[in-house]
Amino acid sequence: MPATKSKSPVFIQAELCKGCGLCVYYCPKDVLEMSKDMNEKGYNLAKVARPDDCIKCQQCEINCPDLAITVDS
Repeated sequence: MPATKSKSPVFIQAELCKGCGLCVYYCPKDVLEMSKDMNEKGYNLAKVARPDDCIKCQQCEINCPDLAITVDS
């Protein structure tokens, strides 16, 4: 039986996310998507929809203007 990942390699800090969608746009594997969940500021948040597809390229982290994303390497 193949090993499964126990947690997502991508962490999004909800309080910093402003819902711009750049992380979703730049992800080459469609790991992220926008959710209907909102943070305290009223912004729709990005979410990790397919963590097992993440290749840890860090494009989401690099392109996030608010430094709201961290990728475990």
